[in-house]
Amino acid sequence: MSVAEAQARFARVAYAAFLGVTVEDVGPERAVVRLPFREDNANIGGVLHGGATASLIQLAGTLAAWTGIDWECTPSLNTVDLTVQYLRAALQEDMRAEAIVLRRGRDIFFLDVTVRGAAQQLLSKGLMIYRAPDYGTHPRRLYTRPGTFAPPAGDTTPVLSAPSVDFTRKVQIATRSRTPGSLQLTMPCIPPHCDEQGQLHPGALATLLDTAGTHAAWSLANRQGARGSTVGIQLSFPAACQEDVVAEAQVQQRSEELFYSLVQIRTALRGQLVAMGQVSYRLLEARDGVP
Repeated sequence: MSVAEAQARFARVAYAAFLGVTVEDVGPERAVVRLPFREDNANIGGVLHGGATASLIQLAGTLAAWTGIDWECTPSLNTVDLTVQYLRAALQEDMRAEAIVLRRGRDIFFLDVTVRGAAQQLLSKGLMIYRAPDYGTHPRRLYTRPGTFAPPAGDTTPVLSAPSVDFTRKVQIATRSRTPGSLQLTMPCIPPHCDEQGQLHPGALATLLDTAGTHAAWSLANRQGARGSTVGIQLSFPAACQEDVVAEAQVQQRSEELFYSLVQIRTALRGQLVAMGQVSYRLLEARDGVP
């Protein structure tokens, strides 16, 4: 794919426009995208939501991968893995993500993505694996075990705030159920959440996973005077979908201020697994009245 073709395809990604991501530079196996600060991409207080950062990383990596794809065939495109480390918060500032292809195999790309802020300070690092296989006339091999969700139980009071400006509200994430250490969240599959193929965008799924892991941790904490942030997330994307989804998160362990949660995201009706991963979250609670 030429650089111009990659940019034209990127322009069809509804989710990129939904966030406000634009292309700054693109070349062979390299891409730079920018996300201007917008209040509706942030949490309360102006800190960019971790899901928006993960989305920016995925969009940059995808664009870089596209520049090395042979479009004479009909490849099946998908993100395989995404890992994000959050080094510092992005507070009311524009962000710039640069993606570089570290290695390109026959149909798989290994990418490194660096996110910097307005003063060029390092904010986040991402590693990504992207695939573009051409199956031709061969049938695709698929093994899947649809899952079921636990029925709503315990405290089902909404765990997500609903201010007029908030990223979780923007992507329409809602609470399905909650018990201490676990919860279920829902997210609709609507056009602004989709990629250029009309499928639920991996960045939107990353946002749901980060939010689920975050609030699973908060369900075990005393909110009075507490503060927290995502340290890192890791996702795998077994399948694409064009359906509403449900995320089920469970805290596996708490080690003092660090919470480790596993998250599965499945289609709401069929229970097909579309994403799975883990969230590492740091939550600082007040001790004996001392913040």
